[in-house]
Amino acid sequence: MKKTWTADEIAAMGEKAAGMHGVGCNCAQSVFLMFAEEGGLDAETARKLMQSFGGGLAVGEVCGALSGAEAALGLLSDPVPPGDFAAKMAFSERAKALAEAFREGAGALRCETLRPEDMEARRAVCGGYIRLGVKLAAEALMK
Repeated sequence: MKKTWTADEIAAMGEKAAGMHGVGCNCAQSVFLMFAEEGGLDAETARKLMQSFGGGLAVGEVCGALSGAEAALGLLSDPVPPGDFAAKMAFSERAKALAEAFREGAGALRCETLRPEDMEARRAVCGGYIRLGVKLAAEALMK
């Protein structure tokens, strides 16, 4: 299902998500929460669902901002019927395009590669990846 947001709305969602990271949400939660309500999830359920995805699954793997964006894409897209291989492949292409756009914008997919060790610097840097995740999720959902 196609969604629509203005550039200003997407920017405001990105700022709100970055602010949530600043008060304790992980990157995945921060991005996903911007889309959860529209997908029928309350904030507590959304936070619980995404709590394991921060810090690259807590081991520095896929950036949580990308994980949150991909989860939003899945939540707000039409479901792929079981056994419909063509629909499965079409959705996989959308997910792949989102990941590739994130890699292009951020320079990498892995949290360990992207984040600085210093926690203060990490807050600032990760806020940028969160904004990017929100932007790319919204753009993917509008296609």
